[in-house]
Amino acid sequence: MAIPSHMVPCNPGSCGHPSLCARPCIYMAKNGACHVEGCNFCHMTHDVPVMKLNQRQRYVLQRLDVKEKLDLILAAARAGLQRKGLTYEAGSFIQLLEEASKHARQGLLRSHKKQVYDLRKALIRMSLADIIKTFEDVLPNPVLQSFQDLRQRYQAAAVQSARVPAQRLYAKTELSLKEVLAFYPAPEVQFPTF
Repeated sequence: MAIPSHMVPCNPGSCGHPSLCARPCIYMAKNGACHVEGCNFCHMTHDVPVMKLNQRQRYVLQRLDVKEKLDLILAAARAGLQRKGLTYEAGSFIQLLEEASKHARQGLLRSHKKQVYDLRKALIRMSLADIIKTFEDVLPNPVLQSFQDLRQRYQAAAVQSARVPAQRLYAKTELSLKEVLAFYPAPEVQFPTF
């Protein structure tokens, strides 16, 4: 039986799970335990596979100037925050990104619009932490710090709102399927009468 996410101690990579956390830890995925002290990867379960940029998208990304990169980050971050319902909580983060984008200078080289459009679609599908990690070299320190603060606030809010059951944790073999299902009752469904 997996330990609920609100009962697992938060390592640095798991802060902000599931919306703002880092990529899943390969040690946790393969072995179920991580031996690294202060691991920067998420130790909680993920339902969605990690999205990555393909070779063509990485090539286009390398050719973009700072202004175009910041505009892409801003569009992807807004879409990701809206998708997760975190737009209000991330107001200062978005504001810092907008300011950084305004003050960046436009380069002389203009990229092909179709390639940038494909890159933008791929970035929107990625998690927010992966987007920030991809553009870490371009983002100013206040934006990076604001994202880390957002992750910490999101994790603290999730822990406070979670209901911790007063039951002890059981090993996998101690409970039958029927006993496990008793911990998670099915929601009652009301069918309309005709």
